[in-house]
Order: sequence, then C-alpha cells, then structure tokens
Amino acid sequence: MYFDEEDILHVVRRELFTLRSNLEATPYGLRSVPTHTEDGIPIRKLYVSNLPPKTTRAELFGVFAPYGFIKSCWLRKGDKGSSKNSPIPTYAFVTFSNPADAHKALQAPSHEKNLRGRNLRISPADSWHQPVEDADGRVRWKPRGPKSDRPTSRDSNNSHSEEAVDTNSSEVPQETTEIVAETSTSETEIETVQETAEEEQGYNILDILNRDCLTHILTYIPLRDLIISERVSKAWQSMVQEYLAGIRVFKTSWWQHVPETLTTAVLRRVLQRVGGSLTRLHIDHPWSALNDRTAHTVGKFCPDLEEFKVVGMHTKNWNPLIYGCKQLRSLSFVSCNKLTDSSLVHLVKSDSCIESLMVANNTHVTGLFLTGSNPPKLNSLSFYNCYNLQGTVLCAAIDTLPNLTTLKLDVCPATMWKIIPLILQKLPQLEDLSLSEYTSVEISFATQSNEAFCESLATLTELKTLNLSRNIHITNDVMKQVAQSCPKLESLNISSCNSRKQFPHTGVSDEGVMAICGSCMCLRRLDVSYLAALSDDGVCAAHVLPHLTELTARGNPALTAESVARCIASCHFLKEVDVCGCDGVSEALVEAARRALERRPRALVLRLAGTAAAALQSEFPTHKMLTVNVVDDRSNPNLRPDFVDRIFEDSSDDSLDELYDHDDFDDFFGQDDELFLDDELDDYEAIYAYGLHAPGVILL
Repeated sequence: MYFDEEDILHVVRRELFTLRSNLEATPYGLRSVPTHTEDGIPIRKLYVSNLPPKTTRAELFGVFAPYGFIKSCWLRKGDKGSSKNSPIPTYAFVTFSNPADAHKALQAPSHEKNLRGRNLRISPADSWHQPVEDADGRVRWKPRGPKSDRPTSRDSNNSHSEEAVDTNSSEVPQETTEIVAETSTSETEIETVQETAEEEQGYNILDILNRDCLTHILTYIPLRDLIISERVSKAWQSMVQEYLAGIRVFKTSWWQHVPETLTTAVLRRVLQRVGGSLTRLHIDHPWSALNDRTAHTVGKFCPDLEEFKVVGMHTKNWNPLIYGCKQLRSLSFVSCNKLTDSSLVHLVKSDSCIESLMVANNTHVTGLFLTGSNPPKLNSLSFYNCYNLQGTVLCAAIDTLPNLTTLKLDVCPATMWKIIPLILQKLPQLEDLSLSEYTSVEISFATQSNEAFCESLATLTELKTLNLSRNIHITNDVMKQVAQSCPKLESLNISSCNSRKQFPHTGVSDEGVMAICGSCMCLRRLDVSYLAALSDDGVCAAHVLPHLTELTARGNPALTAESVARCIASCHFLKEVDVCGCDGVSEALVEAARRALERRPRALVLRLAGTAAAALQSEFPTHKMLTVNVVDDRSNPNLRPDFVDRIFEDSSDDSLDELYDHDDFDDFFGQDDELFLDDELDDYEAIYAYGLHAPGVILL
C-alpha cells in the first residue's frame, strides 16, 4: 500500500499534537489548544487512542461526560482486521454538541483522562471528520457526501489505521478509491451502512447508567416482562442476561400482579433462567397450584440454594430437595397442611446439611421425625402454632441434637409448658430462646409453681436473646433468675406478661425490670410493653444500661416522659424509643431528647403516636439528628392493661331488642320464596351450578 506525502504529513501532525496535548505545560508557559481546524471548522469531534483492551462505550462515556454533553461516542474495536491474529489498535471518536466542551476536554490535564491506568491520547479529529456548521448556525451531524465516495472499513484497515477511520470522509485518496472499485457494490454498501450506523448511533441509557443503577431499576420490573423484553436489542439482551445471572433472591409472591395461577410448569421455566444463581427461594405465591413435582424442579435447577421457604403448599414429598440442593442450610414450612413427620425425616437425617428448620401453622407434625435422626449441623429449631407437637417426644429427640443453640416453641399446646424445663436442662449452650404466647386461661387460674422453670434457666449461661412475650407464667421470680444466670443477655422481650389486672398474680412489675437492668449490662434491646404493674421507676432503671440501643414501652398508661427522658440522657447509644399508646407521655420528652442530642449527637427516632404529645398537634423542638413520628401508631389497644371488652357489657344485652320487636319477619328477612332454591334445582346439573354436591344435599 502506498501513501501520498500529504497523507503522511497529516498522520504525523496529528500524533505530534496528541503527544503535545498530554503535557500539562510547555517550557515557555501554558500550552495553547486550538478551537478550530485549519479549515476554520469548529472542533467538536475528538480522536482518542491508547485505549486499554476491551474498552466499552460506557467507560469511555464516563471519562468525557464531565466536560459536556456528548452527541455520540463511537468505539472501534480491533476485531475487523485483515488478520485475526494481529488485530489493529483500538481507537474511538467522541463528538460533543458544543465546541466549548470539546475545548475543555482537550485542555483538561492528562490524569483526568485516564482509563484503567492508561493515559488516553486525545487530539482533534481531522477537518473532514468534523460536523459542518452552516452559516445560520445549524450543525449537520450526518455524514457528508454520497455513500460511494466514503471508504469502507476493509479499505480503511488496508490503507492506514488512523487515516480512514471515519465514514464521514468526503476526501478519499486515489489508491483507496481504486481498491473500493475492485470490491463488489453490494458488499461495499452493506459495510458502509453498518459502520455509519454505528458511528451515528447516539448513546442510550445503557451508556449513561452504571450496572448498579440498572440493577436497582430492574428490581422494580417483573421478571416475566424482563424475559420478554430481551428481543429489543443485543445490548439489552446481554444486560438482562447479566442481571438474571446476578439474582440471588427470588420470591414467587412477586407474581401477585399477575392474575394467572402459578403452576409447576411456570415455576420450572422461571427457575431455568434464574435458578442457577439463586441462594434464597421463597415459594409464597397466594394463588399457587403447585404439584408434587415442585421439589424435583427446585432440586434440579437450584443447585446452590441455601435458604428455602414454602408457604401454603399441599405437598408431602420433599425428599428430592435434599438430593439436588447440596448447599441447603435453612428450611421453613408455613401453613403446609399435608406436611407430616414422614415428610421431614429424610431432610434431617444423619448426613443432612440443614442448619435451621422452622415449622409453622401445622396440625400433623409431632416431632417424631427428630427421634434417632441425629443431624450433625442442625443448630436452630423453631415451632410456631403446632397444636399436635408432643413435648415428651421432643424432649427425647433433644438428646440427638448436641449443637442446638436456637430453640423457639411459640403458641404450642398448654401441656408443653410442663415439659419445657426438662428440655432446657439438656441445652445449656442455648443462645436464642423464645417461649411466647402461652395464654391458656385454664392454666392461668390454676396455681402454678415456676420453680422447675427457674431451675432450668439457671443452666442457660450463654443465653443472648430471650422472648417471653404474652406468657402468663412469667413473674418477677423468673426475671430475677434470668438476671442472675444470663449475664450475656442482649435482647429481652417481656411485653404483655400478665397485662390484665384481674389475673391471680401480677406478672412482671418494676421489681423484675429493675433486677434485669441491674445485672444484664450487655442488654441492647428491651421491650416492656403492656405491663399492668410497670411504672416510671421500672423504666427509669434502664438508664444504667451502657449499650442500650432500642427501648420499647407501648401501651403503659402509668408511664410519663420523665423516666424515658432520663434513659435518653444516660444511654448514649440509644437510637430508637417507642412509647406509642402511652397517654402520660407529653411533649416534654421531645425537648429532653433535643437537649440530650446537643450534648451527645447521634441519630434518634422517637415514636409518639397515641400519646399526649401527639394529641397537641403542635410543632416540636427540632434537631437535625432527631426524628419524631406521631402518625404511625404501633400499639395494640386490645393488649393495654386498662382495655375493657365492651362487647359483653350489660348495656349490650338490649342490642337485639329491636330485632325481636318485629312482628312481621318478612319485612326484615324478605319473603319465604326468596330463601329457597327454585324448582329447577332438582336436577344435579343445576345443583352443581350453585357449587353444591348432590350427595351432601338433604331434602327435608
């Protein structure tokens, strides 16, 4: 290939300017950057070289976007050379809408125009590459001259890597024109149109937003719509596939906007796309029609699954799950009516990797599946509202669970409370214990001794989290034992422990709360809501806790702002105070919180909905780190100690008198013929139309 002397001078001149422009200053002063080409055309298009391999348009856009609005950003990658083994160097053209922005980009120091450790070489593009500006100020962005006069990409590569880089050129060397004439017309036009389209294509949202922003936006788009939209373009398809490959959590409840019923076939197609990368899967769709093949589908397409939760499914066999998901750590079954002990026995066998198991709202599981299983890694066991759970069976199974550190027996049968002390004596390593919602009236009025329960608590020296909410068996003696035996306690919930004043024993009072606050110095979260015998003295005892971050005392009528204000002033790590429903808390608490934050700045949230302060509807003293919420009332009026159930009052006995005063019931209920089915329902087809089954209909 031969070049004219003038062509070589153009290349040398441009490279010299590139080297000179990357210097911060010349020996004789600041360097001067031209604003127009030699032909007087404003410089809008810049030639960029020395790019690192695999440079993307988004990266190039990010380097030049700070200097002004970019009209187009065209990147030429070295993959179209005559030899695949020796690709041509990578270069690019960046076109600014305003010449002043291009001038700023040229004047910018070299360290700002750096990409992946390389200093980019920036120079103005040749005059025939620059967009033409008419006399009236209009800019012609499209290529000038006929398509046949512009060189193709193949000719540009053969001639020179920097001379014929833009398809906008109207001045083509004679040698290049001869080669173009030798090629076929159809092939030349196709390549020219493709390269022109690439150059003139402006940037889109994929170039402006980074991957983190795009990923956050795509989380609001239904998964089915994303899969359908892949056909838009190759760039969008690549981005969607990259997003789907990065999904780690998927919940089928995200399909609630879809009126269709979720079937196993639909779930299979979804998991084929995203199952390979999932670590958490929740099947909690409200209108699901999943069959027994669901476990096979999850086990096949989700090999790296670590957490699996099922809600409201009627599937018995879950054995394929453990064979396919070798990394499964957590299992949760909620409202699965057909789940039995035989369904769980293979999930917790001796070689199982399950670490956490939770069963809720079930009437078939008895705990027999744990007997003899001896799972080595099971450390968390939770049962909630399992009416058929047998305490004796569970107590025998505890012997095979040496690593159990979390035990939750909430809303269990009333007879379970007698077995709980025997269970706790076998688990001295417990760190998390939950025994909430034991509210059986029959047991509450019987004389119960908590000596056995207190003796079992004496062995729990490693306990860090304790939940005893709504438990009528919790008294001050229990709290004193917890304070004596659990020095590592960090979270305590004793809300609504005997919140009714008519109970035979008062439950937890100021004495029990003071014992806890005086001994458990590691306490971070404390909930003393709905306690009938709690006063300001009990809440004020929390001011000695050095690590307290959350204090909750909802629905306590005797509580005032003075005790809570003292806790805010003394507990320097306190971040949230919830006293919703406390009538005696006034606006003085907000002023005390403001003064405390001035001495010890920190972010603090006050929840005062349902208090005297919220009823005033006045402006509170403000602080930039203080948030006062008087709208979101989180208290439950039915749990308040002074709650009165007015449904069974004497005044309500006459509420139905007006109904029985009617002599003619037809005026109230309607005519008799409207209450019975038509004669046409004698045949079975009409009966089935009304949703009735013929064998269940009894004719009187």
